[in-house]
Amino acid sequence: MSLIRLTINAALGALLLASSASAASKSRFDEEMARLAAAASPMKAGDLKELYAGRTWKWKSGGGYFSAEKATNALLPANWNQFSAWSRQGTIWAYAEGSWYADNNGKLCLHSRWTTKKGGDIAVTCFLHREKGGVVYQKPAIGGKWYVFRHNPVQQDDEVLKLVEGDQVSGELGRIKATRR
Repeated sequence: MSLIRLTINAALGALLLASSASAASKSRFDEEMARLAAAASPMKAGDLKELYAGRTWKWKSGGGYFSAEKATNALLPANWNQFSAWSRQGTIWAYAEGSWYADNNGKLCLHSRWTTKKGGDIAVTCFLHREKGGVVYQKPAIGGKWYVFRHNPVQQDDEVLKLVEGDQVSGELGRIKATRR
């Protein structure tokens, strides 16, 4: 696997949660979480845009900004918005520029070109969202497990609290791009 793919996977992996539960109890937990998510309804595109647009999803080693601005590529559908991100682990960095969209089946997708010192590659990453009674469940569209993204009421360790208002990506992205030259 190339360094580009490893860096991209590490950056996107920052979006996922880890658990220290034992395999047996984790399996029961995962089954219960999947059951709860299945009983919830897929979120609508408007609700997902309200949740993400104009916010930065802060990761342990970077973040991704879900702009409310429409994507500038005329070939993209009108409902796609601009997306940018960066990730840094020591001297290894990556940044992304692209777009994001949400649909009425609870899916939010990021379509971006991730660039590293070695070059770049296109990555498409999608997350599924379901909601019931104000509780939002999320999981990667490919693989991964359902988890509570937002409790009702919100709890202090909810992932939704990592969605912070405004663009907290552009500054570091600009610094990374300037150093790569």
